Amino acid sequence: MWKSLAYTQRVIQGDKIRFNNSPREFSTDTLFQVVKADEHYFEVCPILQESDRLQDLARKIVRYFDIGYYIQIEIWNEE
Repeated sequence: MWKSLAYTQRVIQGDKIRFNNSPREFSTDTLFQVVKADEHYFEVCPILQESDRLQDLARKIVRYFDIGYYIQIEIWNEE
């Protein structure tokens, strides 16, 4: 089940997330995996399907400051 990530909540490496207000280059269906997590930021890479044509995508760095003020993220929760 998808749950909104609160600005006080942190992600951990391996979490699956999606952006509610996706950047232009990604559709709202694009999923990301957290590949590195730190106290102030985390890095994500798109989870590519075999049919996806997105090639050579670099990691995207998201600051926790951004979550509270600019972007909205949902995190996948297996529960």
